[in-house]
Amino acid sequence: MIRAVTFDYWNTLMYEQAGEMRNRRIDAWLGILEGVGFKVERERMDAVFEESWQRFVDRWTANEQFRAAQAAEEIVEALGFHVPAEVRRDLVEAFTTAGAQVTLHSTDGIEECLTELREAGVRIGIICDVGMTPSVTLREHLAERGLLKHFDHWSFSDEVGVYKPDPVIFRHALAGLGGVDPSEAAHVGDLRRTDVAGALAMGMTAVRYTGVFDDDSRPEPEGHYVNDDHRRLPQLLKIGAGTDE
Repeated sequence: MIRAVTFDYWNTLMYEQAGEMRNRRIDAWLGILEGVGFKVERERMDAVFEESWQRFVDRWTANEQFRAAQAAEEIVEALGFHVPAEVRRDLVEAFTTAGAQVTLHSTDGIEECLTELREAGVRIGIICDVGMTPSVTLREHLAERGLLKHFDHWSFSDEVGVYKPDPVIFRHALAGLGGVDPSEAAHVGDLRRTDVAGALAMGMTAVRYTGVFDDDSRPEPEGHYVNDDHRRLPQLLKIGAGTDE
């Protein structure tokens, strides 16, 4: 019997239009730098941002924390500009706060799914690997759409200190949901390496969500279930009304 369900955040609960976050950061930086006399071609800025993202991916894969402020500082150095301290502060702030200005979209059917899970008495959590947008901003986006109220607990990597598939972040989530045994919990996420592998290693039911992104990476493991519609999740997990007990 499933007593708790945890969800990944990006491309599982919420998603952005491709490139919107980076474009907003680049626009902000170009404006700040041009305002103090530093000219940068957009193509150069985009290339440096891409190099920074690849450094994040490398650190993420190695389970080494790499946060937005650090990324911003490294980008300034890579551009080669000796900017005044106050300009550097403005650049870092624009980089770290850009996520608050972007429109994020909730995945199709997620509110109906969360409502049904709660009505069935299931505890609900979040297990999220944070990239360049801090967890406080991610929670604000959920609150704006009326979704945060459905969650009993959350485990964000910038607060827990590790990324999935590290068992520490999964144990943090299960403890926060009342000490639920992994065999009585399911995790829903889009990535095989982090979501599926992490859940399987914990002994949780793994559900790979494909409604936004279909991860075909090999030889990473597959989930117990593959689902492209959140509204089907309670039935897959045999939770609530309309399931065959």
